[in-house]
Amino acid sequence: MEGHILTFTSIKETIWRYKRAFLALLGLIVGFSVSSGLLLYSGKELVNALVYLFFVVILPALFSIISFVVLLIKQEARVAKRMRESFLFGFFFSLGALVALLVTVTIKDIAFGWATTLSITPAKLCSVLNAMALWKGFCSSCLVDQELVSLSQITRLGGAVSSEQIAKAKELGQWWKFLAMSIVFYGILLRGLFWLFAGLFIKEKPLSFESSQNSDSFDRLSKSTQEPTKREALYDRKFQLLAYDEIDLESLGLSSDPSAKDKVVAVNAWEPPILEFFDYLEELERHGGKISLLLLGIDGAKPHRSDVAIWQDKLLELKKEYEVIV
Repeated sequence: MEGHILTFTSIKETIWRYKRAFLALLGLIVGFSVSSGLLLYSGKELVNALVYLFFVVILPALFSIISFVVLLIKQEARVAKRMRESFLFGFFFSLGALVALLVTVTIKDIAFGWATTLSITPAKLCSVLNAMALWKGFCSSCLVDQELVSLSQITRLGGAVSSEQIAKAKELGQWWKFLAMSIVFYGILLRGLFWLFAGLFIKEKPLSFESSQNSDSFDRLSKSTQEPTKREALYDRKFQLLAYDEIDLESLGLSSDPSAKDKVVAVNAWEPPILEFFDYLEELERHGGKISLLLLGIDGAKPHRSDVAIWQDKLLELKKEYEVIV
């Protein structure tokens, strides 16, 4: 039983420590799978380019834009961190979708079409698609013209594939260039810019944490009277140093002994204490030894008193007697 618990705990620790890598890998897999599924082609029916465009490009881009607007409204470090993870997943989702598209058109001869119940003429659809083509100035071959849009229209009563479409099947495959550039611009580049911009909020947020006035007001709200332990006290102790979430343990300058029963868990103090974190600590408790929390500020600096007070009050509320180290 102990071995199973240890294995489960080590897996959770690995996932939390390398969450970005897991998000990137998951994004690649999901993006590749969704794109490949929408590109399934039997040769009897055309691949609907509008369906592919909606689920792989437009819908994910809308979610990213909404998340970015929320970030601009909130302008909080912890919100920026969560949004960054979302943008990272979306970036690799688009990358996986692009790889699937390029691989599929390389090894298969795919014919694309489009269909809609709405009263949209090929000319109107062509103008809409070219309006969203931000790359028209340097890659004109990656656009769709009215002739291609008219040829690839699927009519509800005209059968799966018309005789003209069969005769010009090669032309119908040219849709892939437009779809690929749409993924690059509205998936990879857009989310990459959002990811970089979100990082500015994380780096700039310490300025608001430096306000002594805010810190004092939070201190007065704190119900805990226990003074935190100074980080320097760890230099003379033997313990196993663990990290919750993505924390560079080497930058802390502390020695970790994997064989020690006592555990010191490094956690970002500016993030809210969530129950998922305490579930993680309860798993560690099953192996015995003392558990201490090393609260970190932005970029590993010492945390502010306001953040420490929030964590101490949460420990008091949950009746947890973990040592708090700053």
